[in-house]
Amino acid sequence: YNEYKSYLSLMMSGSKEEEVKVESQPILEQDLKDVRNYITECHNRITRHSAELNRKAKVLEKELREVMDLQDHELEQRLLKSWLQLVHERNTLVRKQDELNSLQNEEDLEDRCCAVMQEIKRYQNMKDSDKTESDFAREVDLDEEHKELLRKREMLLRIREDINAISLEEENELQSVLERPKLLQDQSNCRIS
Repeated sequence: YNEYKSYLSLMMSGSKEEEVKVESQPILEQDLKDVRNYITECHNRITRHSAELNRKAKVLEKELREVMDLQDHELEQRLLKSWLQLVHERNTLVRKQDELNSLQNEEDLEDRCCAVMQEIKRYQNMKDSDKTESDFAREVDLDEEHKELLRKREMLLRIREDINAISLEEENELQSVLERPKLLQDQSNCRIS
């Protein structure tokens, strides 16, 4: 639970600081509820922030259109950079939302994995002589389900790593664009439609 909370706090803050490592402990039912509540709160904050960005985008788009008609290239450049930063911030929110969804999926997998492991242990604690054919079959099915859950969790982790790599690449690309003295060299053909 503490690992998730540390990770989520780091993710929501957008900080580049290193994540604090917490010793692994068994995940308790209350811990899972706390993580789910935290994820829900993060979703709510993202939704509110996204609505605010959408309001800003409407205002900025209107200003940018007016300035383009006035041929004030210096102001147009500043507004265009603001627009790009706003788009980047919106994209960042989408990625954070995706990451929260991924974490929620991981939580769901963790819940199911715990339930499967409890049932597997129940069968393992039974003497083979007491097991029926359906007990043996169920034990095999549970083992296969457990393996599948672990594969799905690994897949989610790989996807998250890929998304983080893409995010870093986009961040670097945007930074290089914003550092240019002029975003548009020939502005005569540039219009927002």
